[in-house]
Amino acid sequence: MNDSLAAATCLAIPPDVQEFAVKKEVSPYLNAVLDLAQRAFPSSALCVSLGHDAEDARHQYIALDVEVGGQATEELLAGQRTWSAGISRLCPSRHAVCFVLGWR
Repeated sequence: MNDSLAAATCLAIPPDVQEFAVKKEVSPYLNAVLDLAQRAFPSSALCVSLGHDAEDARHQYIALDVEVGGQATEELLAGQRTWSAGISRLCPSRHAVCFVLGWR
């Protein structure tokens, strides 16, 4: 599978993520947050899934995993700054905690 196909496949929002977003009342922010992650890391594949805390499986969140292999440190830091500045503008902090950005 080529990278562009993999990125397109990963970006589909799984039903469990959609259900979680409705339950946590963050569905109005979901598309904007996905757009932010893509803007922050434009050359990276983005996968969306429902994540669970390693120590407390009851604690769930929407995991936004970006593939960052081979990127320069400057690119990673710029992307992280874009993400950090943007997430607080997109949704209130009580909702922003439902979205977790991860690097792979």
